[in-house]
Amino acid sequence: MWLFLLISVAVCPMVAEQPFSHQKHAPLKMACTGCHAGAQGKERAGFPAIAQCQGCHKDWNAKIPSQRVYKVRDFVFFSHAAHREKTQCADCHGDVWQQSPVTLFRPTTMIACVECHKEKKATEVCSSCHELGQ
Repeated sequence: MWLFLLISVAVCPMVAEQPFSHQKHAPLKMACTGCHAGAQGKERAGFPAIAQCQGCHKDWNAKIPSQRVYKVRDFVFFSHAAHREKTQCADCHGDVWQQSPVTLFRPTTMIACVECHKEKKATEVCSSCHELGQ
């Protein structure tokens, strides 16, 4: 396993100008929450700390090459933690392990969210996602 990691680091160095490639890291078979720990119990999934990357990329000190793809409007409350019981990461993000860079799989529109809530038999009460009365 360690030999594979060393070869992966040598062959796939991280370049700060390019977005992070999930596809290059797919052979490691890491869980989404291994790097995006907030997806398990917080509103935002977040990005990993440099120290996590340095577990394999020992000499790497650059900023994580990330590009935010998913963003909800300011008046929408979205919590990864609230969605973990009925959904998998791939339901919204697709198979990121095949994407380089990550692309929008399911739009963050009200129509897309309502369709998903109907599919999953989740609440469709407006106040579950919106603060009303402003």
